Amino acid sequence: MQKILVTIIFRSKSEKCEAACGLDWSSAETITVMKQRVKERFAGGVQLKLVDLSGGDAANAKFNNKMQQENLALPLLLVDDEVRISGEFDARQLLDAIEVERELKWKKSMM
Repeated sequence: MQKILVTIIFRSKSEKCEAACGLDWSSAETITVMKQRVKERFAGGVQLKLVDLSGGDAANAKFNNKMQQENLALPLLLVDDEVRISGEFDARQLLDAIEVERELKWKKSMM
């Protein structure tokens, strides 16, 4: 089965939610823990990519445009370039989104 690309788009220089709304994607600890959990659960079948829009990189322009056009909130969770969650999400929601995509790919491969 083909690897699933999971992209998390965030802005490290934005205000943080004071009510512990979701994961802090600008934290190295959060990233390390989530990469490990994804690896343990999906045995290398998932590529996790993090995109920080704070840098103002020209490559990030496509994400900024998509956010404006579709009125999306950060952080964004994309699975194979499709928006799955717009706004704060936790580890369970991330893992569930990956699991759903795996099941869909498996079902398509069986047809």
